[in-house]
Amino acid sequence: MNILVCCSTGMSSSIVVRKLRQTARLQGLDYYFLAVSIGQIALYIQQADVVLIAPQNISDTPHLKEIIHAQGKVMMTLEREEYGSINTAAILEKIKNQLQGKGNTTMNQTSTTFLEKHLMPVVVRVGSNRALTVIRNAMCACMALLIIGSTSVLFSNLPYAPLANFMAPAAPFFNTIFNATTGVMGLLTAASIAYYGALEYKQDIFVTIATTVSLFIVSQYQPGEGNEYILNTEGLGTSGLISAILIGFITLKTLAFFKEKNIAIRMPDGVPDAVSESFTSLLPALFLLALFSTLIVVFHFNINVLIARVMTPVTFVLNSAPGYAFYHMLCALVFFCGINSQVVIGVAMPFLMQNGAANEKAFQAGEQVIFAATNATDAMIWAGGTGATLGLVLLMALTAKSQYFKKLGRMSSGPGIFNINEPIIFGAPVCFNPLFMVPFILTPGITAAATFLLMQHGVITMPHVANLPWTTPTFIVGFLMTGGSLSTTLWSLAIVLISMLFYYPFFRIADRQLYQQEQQAAAQIHDGESA
Repeated sequence: MNILVCCSTGMSSSIVVRKLRQTARLQGLDYYFLAVSIGQIALYIQQADVVLIAPQNISDTPHLKEIIHAQGKVMMTLEREEYGSINTAAILEKIKNQLQGKGNTTMNQTSTTFLEKHLMPVVVRVGSNRALTVIRNAMCACMALLIIGSTSVLFSNLPYAPLANFMAPAAPFFNTIFNATTGVMGLLTAASIAYYGALEYKQDIFVTIATTVSLFIVSQYQPGEGNEYILNTEGLGTSGLISAILIGFITLKTLAFFKEKNIAIRMPDGVPDAVSESFTSLLPALFLLALFSTLIVVFHFNINVLIARVMTPVTFVLNSAPGYAFYHMLCALVFFCGINSQVVIGVAMPFLMQNGAANEKAFQAGEQVIFAATNATDAMIWAGGTGATLGLVLLMALTAKSQYFKKLGRMSSGPGIFNINEPIIFGAPVCFNPLFMVPFILTPGITAAATFLLMQHGVITMPHVANLPWTTPTFIVGFLMTGGSLSTTLWSLAIVLISMLFYYPFFRIADRQLYQQEQQAAAQIHDGESA
């Protein structure tokens, strides 16, 4: 029996999978578990018999149900408490019941609170939007190459002078890597949007990628001297990122329209499928390329300038202290409802990536770095995951009186250091717990606003390394993203302390209540034994 356990990135599910394998082995069950991310389900679904969906991915359920049920597979969503506390015995029992026809296809409890009834449906509707799903998956797919590009910036600008002088001859090597990764961010995004869009909208993958990339390159031509038109290589990078996303969807919709209306050049029977398919895509590709070429040559149309003007309000909000704080508070609010904050992050990520790439480019050119809101800054502010929960984890592990919180804190410390906080979100639980709502939402908002203002006024250093793995510990992020700045490194440590300070009074109340419950339960057991 092959069982996939799916979460947003495959990180928290990998922790659950490790324990599930151990429990299944002890019970003598012939189950094989594999942790995957949302974007990987289509790749592994054929080999699976059952797919378990993490509770924070409820917004993806309608989309995933379509994929999983189309393959005739069983889909189950995990219960929040069992996922958070990694109660693998209960999870396995429900899997067995489901396979024997005794259970439901969902393990989630029914909605009872105001937020569950009124806010969750809205978040689910937004999170399951197909276009946002494509953008989210495409941006995540590009992240590995962008991290390589950011790392090259770090190595070509080491903070320690003797090391920097030693590495100076290798600067062209690292600059080449940067130009081939972050420097073509727009091109990478176009290909990635095309790939995940083709999967989502059931289009031919190669045709979609080839058409999108060609159209994106055409869109970056601009008038030169005389009658010549030159390729704007800047547009292949940072400035063309949003354009790449738009062009990807224009291509997808056009290909779908031509296919739906059966507008194509048909080849005779006997022609190989690959050749026939290429001619099927000929007309939509020709239409798009001709349209954009006409707009550029006749009207001197510049898609990057147009998008920059349209998106000015969005970028203005995100690049302000209140806007950046609101973004982090919205991420926390969504996760408080038990839904992964990728629903919000996926929308903001293109703008954050654009900011980060602009910072890296400015730093490489010896110019002033001006953007505080980047992916790397996010990683520092999260401090243990959405809601800055590392402070809460440390409070539980170090100061809890109740045995449950003490064990949960110690179990969550390892994942928490690497910004994986599902055990604490669903194990405490934090989600839908009114006691933790205020610090969970306000802490990241306040630290985000403070970080933005401190960077803006030069108190701490702006990030010139834009992309780091989101699992990078908070106290290392500040050092790496600024090339060793002491001020930002100390601030990253201060964020953890601020998190502890904000959570402390609320945690004390929760811990006292739970400790009293444990004492009462122990007393009842003792009285029962005495009787």
